[in-house]
Amino acid sequence: MQRRKSKRSAPAVPLEEATCEGPITWADPVLAALLATTLGVYGATLYPSVAGGDSGELLAEACHLGVAHPPGYPLYSMLNYVVMQLLPGGPSKAWRANAFSAACDSLCAIYIYWATLLWLPPSYDRWMVRCAGATAAVSFALSPLVWTYAVGAEVFSLNNAFAGALLYVLLRFATASTPWPLACVGATLCGLALTNQHTIVLFELPLIPWVLWSLRATLSLRRLGLLSLFFVLGLLPYVYLPVTSFLKPQPGSWGDVTSIGGFVHHLRRGDYGTFRLFSTEKETEGLYERLALYFSDLVQREGSYVVAPLAVVGCVVSLRHAAGPVVLAMYLVYIVGFHALANLPLTEGLLYGVHMRFWQQPNVIVFTYAGVGLGVILQALPTRPTWRLAIGATCAVGAGVGQYVRWHAICDQSSATFIAQYAKALLDPLPKNALVFINYDLQWTSMRYLTRCEGYRPDLTIINLSMMTYAWFGTKHALYPQLIFPGSHLVPASTSQGGGFSLLQLLDANAKRYRKAGIYLGGQLNYKDSDLLRAYTFVPHGLLDKLHPTSMPVYRRLKTWHAQMTKTLQVVHHHLPTLPPPSRYSDETWEWTIARDYHMKRLSLATFLLDETIKANGSIAWLAEAAKPMEHSLLSEPRQFWTDDLLKNLGLAYAYMVKSPETLPSEATDVLLPHVGASVRDAANWKDRASARMLEVWHMWLQLPSAKRDPGYAAIQGIVAQFLPS
Repeated sequence: MQRRKSKRSAPAVPLEEATCEGPITWADPVLAALLATTLGVYGATLYPSVAGGDSGELLAEACHLGVAHPPGYPLYSMLNYVVMQLLPGGPSKAWRANAFSAACDSLCAIYIYWATLLWLPPSYDRWMVRCAGATAAVSFALSPLVWTYAVGAEVFSLNNAFAGALLYVLLRFATASTPWPLACVGATLCGLALTNQHTIVLFELPLIPWVLWSLRATLSLRRLGLLSLFFVLGLLPYVYLPVTSFLKPQPGSWGDVTSIGGFVHHLRRGDYGTFRLFSTEKETEGLYERLALYFSDLVQREGSYVVAPLAVVGCVVSLRHAAGPVVLAMYLVYIVGFHALANLPLTEGLLYGVHMRFWQQPNVIVFTYAGVGLGVILQALPTRPTWRLAIGATCAVGAGVGQYVRWHAICDQSSATFIAQYAKALLDPLPKNALVFINYDLQWTSMRYLTRCEGYRPDLTIINLSMMTYAWFGTKHALYPQLIFPGSHLVPASTSQGGGFSLLQLLDANAKRYRKAGIYLGGQLNYKDSDLLRAYTFVPHGLLDKLHPTSMPVYRRLKTWHAQMTKTLQVVHHHLPTLPPPSRYSDETWEWTIARDYHMKRLSLATFLLDETIKANGSIAWLAEAAKPMEHSLLSEPRQFWTDDLLKNLGLAYAYMVKSPETLPSEATDVLLPHVGASVRDAANWKDRASARMLEVWHMWLQLPSAKRDPGYAAIQGIVAQFLPS
């Protein structure tokens, strides 16, 4: 006779190892201290306005209930719409959204704390266990990667909260006497988490089969259907995408999600590649190199050499728990699966920083392991319980203080308004009703937040060039009634490839309409278009370029143009009086790119000014003005940030100073930088100083392999050889 199955299979751990649910309560002084610490630190270090990365674009879509970039982030958009509308106080709408991110990571810390309590046996001293959980939670919350994204509006904090919630519910499910309600909660959570960040699926891939296997004794078709229904209920926020796109279409929003095909395309990230994080065909780092970078960061930066060994102990011990194997599987599937699919090139600092963001999710498990490991070690100490408790409390306080002291300087963004200032420096110099094409992520996201959420410069028409390249852009034309589109979408070619249009055709179609206001470009084109370059000149205008027809003169008098250019730069410097300091912002941050972009545009302006001054036999002061940004690039920036032509152009600037018939009175302000001609005895003899510097930089240029291919190589070589025969 077949033995009747019990309602649930036996737990995988002895009864004395099973976890009690008693300690899990909100009326917990350690939990209160943990929450006060995380919210207090986060609240004091929040960005006062918009942060970098996708933050500006995500908040813009939340402000007007639009559709964000794939996969749409519907839950995040709706939640932040409510937060920005209803949360009182704060200097900006972005600050309120930033506070929501802080709350999400604080919630994640709570789940790590609770998970540690659930994972450690009830026979352990509960106050000591609480100290171990608090140590793990505060170490996670104040680790640099988590802290960085907790103080700015991004989807990663909400994803951390979901990861922590799934871990907590899983541990409750694994030891519950009546697991069915928790299975329903978990199914809903799995679906809901997918409406925020798709990487959570790497946790769900091993978790869902394990839960179904655990319920096999009682899992009827009806119950399986109910679990599926709860999962689908969690996915319901995706209904927001077609509904809002149909009822309230917004210029600048992504995709055509009103059709089934367009919705599925957006949901599966078809614009980027479903299983790709970055649109590139180039070979990038492999799995092993990416894993090595992850573990290096985890051990050294995030865990300060302490978390990793504790996590190893916790991982080994946790395998005796019913849910131990599946949690380890979740971790392994994530770190192997994510790094196998990731294709961001990591040689560039910014892209490496973008890649690092995805390490937060697996670290939720790692830091929970560390809490378990610490609890086991404390329990094993051959001393009195009071001493163990004292050591545990010291660990918790020490972890919080240690992480805070070590990382506060780079994670405190309470006075960091660089992103918003940068956006204003881009927008304010533009004439009224101008047309602006943007092909640079930070410019697009920061400008989009200010214009859509803060109502800044609503007169401007701003379009993302990369968004125009997708076939679905043809459905967006009606949102830009002031523009003429000569085809469906933007293509690199100059003809109607698949019904598309080139940038040249788009400019020609709208040139008359914007003759007075002007058409401007932010960033650089992704391809060279010789026809476009013949038809339009790129004239520097602040931190942007004006697309000026070559058939018309750029200016009537160079002096007038120079005066206008000076006023434009004054507006830029009014909004951006200082640049983000490199001591605080490495090349992995978006703030660092502000300084990079600023210096690139100043260099572009200097080259343009040099060319025009040479043509017009302009003043020495203008030649010196053109030389200064070139000198900055040469002396202060890495080699990869300036081209070989820089040395040639800088030498030309000094050559024309020497050649100029203009003289400067001895009491005139020195137009040359102090290091120029430093070997010349008479500092007032600016021509000798300019000549000395000309020979120095041209000598450097002649050493470059590319110089020999330049038409002016022989002439410059002759000049240098004449005065520097050695």
